[in-house]
Amino acid sequence: MNALPSFFPSGGHPVRAVRPRRFPAIAAIGLICAAAHAQTQCPGYVETDAGSAFDIASIIRDTGSPQSALDKIRNAVARVNAGGGCSIFRDRLACEETLTLANKAIAALQVCATPGAKHG
Repeated sequence: MNALPSFFPSGGHPVRAVRPRRFPAIAAIGLICAAAHAQTQCPGYVETDAGSAFDIASIIRDTGSPQSALDKIRNAVARVNAGGGCSIFRDRLACEETLTLANKAIAALQVCATPGAKHG
């Protein structure tokens, strides 16, 4: 077993060779997670009484910030309203449910996108 020490720079102890490199990586990941958690305290999703759900966390992740997500949803609702509202759709009730859900998402994002808002 004299060949083993040549594979491990610490004289045959692989655990010692890995630990010094692992701590900075774990610390960096922890800091990134802490910064992301401190940056936004938006709910993960909102739900209507009918059971429809909107994944707020995904749209924040896709757009980059709660404010960008809020702007995107507001823009989508404004386009539907400018085009004639739900009356132009074949399934008007589904459209109304979607708009209700979008308005709940807007309300939640208004709270967490506000600079200096206290979350908790």
